Amino acid sequence: MTAIKRSGAAALGAFLLAAPVTPAALAGEIWMTNMQSANVQVFDADTLEVLATIPAAKGAHNVTFSPDGSRAFVANVDTSSVTIIDADQKVLQATIPAGPKAHDVAVSPDGRTAVAADVGSDTIAVIDVAQGKTLGTLATGGANAMMSMFSGDGRLLYVGNAGPGTVSVVDVAYWRVLGTLPGGRGMMKFIPVEGGRKVWLPAPGEDQLKLLDLATTGAVVDTLAMPGDPHGMALSPDWKTLYVVQRKLNRLAAIDLASRAEREAVTLEGRPDMVAISPDGASLYVTLRDADKLLMISAADLGVMKQVSTGVEPHGVAYRPWTP
Repeated sequence: MTAIKRSGAAALGAFLLAAPVTPAALAGEIWMTNMQSANVQVFDADTLEVLATIPAAKGAHNVTFSPDGSRAFVANVDTSSVTIIDADQKVLQATIPAGPKAHDVAVSPDGRTAVAADVGSDTIAVIDVAQGKTLGTLATGGANAMMSMFSGDGRLLYVGNAGPGTVSVVDVAYWRVLGTLPGGRGMMKFIPVEGGRKVWLPAPGEDQLKLLDLATTGAVVDTLAMPGDPHGMALSPDWKTLYVVQRKLNRLAAIDLASRAEREAVTLEGRPDMVAISPDGASLYVTLRDADKLLMISAADLGVMKQVSTGVEPHGVAYRPWTP
């Protein structure tokens, strides 16, 4: 793609994300995509009452927010596009062409740039948010670009290539690939820990979770056995517990990261898929893709507190805090 010049060149290394906080309980919204219904549903995080239903496109897959929460970005994996939504007004702003299978969107820390990882063409599409325009595409150098994550200062972009199980490191100032790190086959998610110095990622193709060191060695420094297609993941705000959906086992597991042991698990029939966590760490929200349901689960004991019917084939889920 045409180089997009920004001040300063990035080096292959670590740029820290914000330190963790454990805020007081906040009222909020749950945003959830329905792949076959081609829309986004917004629920009250406490009651699971439907607040809005917003059109997207067929294959509405994952939902991501801008850093200030004012915009939502939906990757439409079946329709080669990204939908941008005004999150305050709950209205569609734009639908932007992306790769043939736009799978996931990452947004830069300044909110100006969005990147759609395209699992179909092994590229990322770079989007100017203000213009609502795709600027170009960049080959990642690996097959099946599944998702991406910006460094805390926005200088680097990490792209997960699910086919070979590698992570491409992209210099955002010049939009060029600086190098490749190990990852995990089939990986679906980056979970930053230790201020972004490391990330957990699922490797369903290897029945493992992996811990990748971004700050020093660039190597996988720990692995945990995790059978049954580990897919969606969420981290508690205190960084102590990792919640993992084992999709083929219809299971949600809580992993204690200090001991690297499973704390508890629960069976959730209906193919659990993705999971989000509330800012206070008390509640989990899990989509059941085959049952067309959204569950609210206690993070303390994994008990189901509430459930609600959704559109057809729910998938992505994210928590958006708000204050009345």
